[in-house]
Amino acid sequence: MTPFFRLFSRLIGTIGSAGKSDMISYLKKGEHLALPPGGFEEATLTSTRQDRVFIKKRHGFIRLCLKFGVAVRPVYVFGEKDLFSNIQMLKKFRLKLNRMGLPGILVWGEPLLPFLPKMNKSMHIIVGAPIALPKIENPSKDEVAKWHGKYIASLTGLFENHKVNAYGERGKDMKLEVW
Repeated sequence: MTPFFRLFSRLIGTIGSAGKSDMISYLKKGEHLALPPGGFEEATLTSTRQDRVFIKKRHGFIRLCLKFGVAVRPVYVFGEKDLFSNIQMLKKFRLKLNRMGLPGILVWGEPLLPFLPKMNKSMHIIVGAPIALPKIENPSKDEVAKWHGKYIASLTGLFENHKVNAYGERGKDMKLEVW
């Protein structure tokens, strides 16, 4: 749906769609998937001062995993927030733009080449233990909410357990903001 991202994706290879029908097709084939659920909203909320995830309203991936009995793994990328600066004002307006399919971000990286990430920033990717989900053909809202809550708790725990290793002493007082 986003012309620049679509062009970029085509240039680097065949990246599959995150559309619901495509996800169902992948899961029926038994393919392994990697899906960062935050999307435009998480990019819009990104701040170099605060770790944030946009996951509270993202239930669809849990619903599909329950339908197919697929385990989910929480993954967190420490330091990703430091790669680009992002404006922090007008969040509500920018989130509204996202709902209309327009990315509400204004990011910049290197001073002379603002479309490139800031150099000399380190990232630490932490992959959590799998959360085995039962196979439920038509999961109820309560079942989805239960497993979604477990996913958020696991992601938050992953952040808490690794923040000092990733950020050093400054990580001690950091908290993960869950939107």
